[in-house]
Amino acid sequence: MQYFTIATILSSSLLAAAAPAPYLTQRACSIAYPESIGFPINYSISQEAGATNKHDNFVSFNSVPAGSYGCQLEVNFPAGYPITSSGASRVNVYTASGPNSGSLFGTVDFVSSPVARTKFVINSAQCAPTMSYRLSIASEELAGSVAFADTKEAGITMTYNC
Repeated sequence: MQYFTIATILSSSLLAAAAPAPYLTQRACSIAYPESIGFPINYSISQEAGATNKHDNFVSFNSVPAGSYGCQLEVNFPAGYPITSSGASRVNVYTASGPNSGSLFGTVDFVSSPVARTKFVINSAQCAPTMSYRLSIASEELAGSVAFADTKEAGITMTYNC
């Protein structure tokens, strides 16, 4: 009888030790898309020499639920995604809502790789009911432009709850 009890305890201990340990899986992020009447959203950011005749664009996110955390402004393009650019095409991203409205939020080059998906994280911020940004050519003296179509598969998104 004692042998059976000891054998049962040992075998259950061995089975518990042999069982795979639980593992952590990466959480899926939620994604908010820019506010618009529909897709595509055609962005065209440009300026002439001396930062004259500027044409800035705005992007706004109003669909991040209350209580969300870790809002991150991102740019994603599939391989070979068509982007038109010339001259100084680097873009400064400024906050256009909230207490820091008008401050530089980040800088990005809108480019896609011919062979691989590209992802750029512009910056992250505390989530708010409305998160808006102004896109403007970064150079203060050179002419430049960049243009692309923003769709659900490519362009600017806001990830949160990661």
